[in-house]
Amino acid sequence: MEPTRKIMILDDNILEVMEVEEYLTEGGYQVVTLSSPHGVLSKIDYEQPEILLVDMQMPRLNMDELLRDLHGSADYEDLVIVIFSDMKAEALQQYCINNGINGYFCRSMDVSQIAKFLDNFYEI
Repeated sequence: MEPTRKIMILDDNILEVMEVEEYLTEGGYQVVTLSSPHGVLSKIDYEQPEILLVDMQMPRLNMDELLRDLHGSADYEDLVIVIFSDMKAEALQQYCINNGINGYFCRSMDVSQIAKFLDNFYEI
């Protein structure tokens, strides 16, 4: 199956990234990873992902600044932002609502279902 959808994972936990990447690839996604927040906008510009899956608790990541940059530019208006975190679902949901984020996926959820979850952000 040829990958038709591109996702960027911004997360420093390589073991979790490898597991998520495996399920996303099986689900038909082309996966690009970035383990440091340094240069994330340049990498997004270069790779042109449709979805950014981001660990908002990653060290050295200023999430407020990243969101301000993404929401402040028309270049990123079609980019779907999904938080991937250990936080409780209720807290993540409220964070997403307050910050204009498209969705969240808790690490406590069944990660084997992540591709199906992200499929919901595509028009059918």
